[in-house]
Amino acid sequence: MNNKFDWNRFCKVVNKDFRNMWPMFGTTMIILAVLPFAVWLFMTVLGVDVPLDPAFRLIMIEGVAYIAALMAPSRMYRTWNIRNEGIYYAMLPASKLEKFISALFFSLVVCPLAVYLGGMALDVFLTALPFGPWEDWLWQSKVGFPFIFDMTFFDNLVAAGEEMDLFDYYGYWWVSSCWTGYISTVLMFFFTATLFKRHKVLQTILWLYVIEFAFSIVLIPVFVALFSNTDIMEGLYDYINSRDPQTLFNWLFVGTNVLNVLLTALFGWLSWRRLKKMPY
Repeated sequence: MNNKFDWNRFCKVVNKDFRNMWPMFGTTMIILAVLPFAVWLFMTVLGVDVPLDPAFRLIMIEGVAYIAALMAPSRMYRTWNIRNEGIYYAMLPASKLEKFISALFFSLVVCPLAVYLGGMALDVFLTALPFGPWEDWLWQSKVGFPFIFDMTFFDNLVAAGEEMDLFDYYGYWWVSSCWTGYISTVLMFFFTATLFKRHKVLQTILWLYVIEFAFSIVLIPVFVALFSNTDIMEGLYDYINSRDPQTLFNWLFVGTNVLNVLLTALFGWLSWRRLKKMPY
């Protein structure tokens, strides 16, 4: 139970987590993979016209994969912070570091990837049918395939625009922001899965809402006071206009990535500390 890392032991932990994935999370992952089709079917029954462009379908598939990543820690490792029930996890013949890395691997990669591939397989099947509304393949999407890696979307978006150079350059910054934001958010839910004992995802969302509400109570009067101050607003307007747009974009995207990296480090460290000192 030390913190040393042994590759053979780690592979055994990964293999155990893989075998537990179906009984612990399998049904939910299937529901998530089918969800884009279910949403379309439900909206069609209600008479709502839902777009079936490959870009829309691809974004829906990526969305449910993202939800799977947020849910994975609470489903795959439901009992790791529950006294008596969690003793089984604590007594696994592997170091805490090996178990921690395996849990991160399944939360960040394996579970969302399984839902992503399942959603894509279902979409390909529906598109291959000689009937139905699925006409174009996913890789015919104008957004690119897959969206998160392909920057042709930005090229098409500003093909006739004056800021082509900004989008060409900052498209990759945007992707970096998406990935760092994804990791930091999943690690936040990973951390709360070590705190809450029941309804972990729901409690996390509710607490985020409470925190956001508390911040809004404090910040809204501050922003109202700032925006009502003519001198401050004119100074801010002059400052923005005096700066090169590329400089402003630099600060925006670099700041976003730095913040996401800091949040990733914070929630990763808090999660490791919680599991390392978990009382059973």
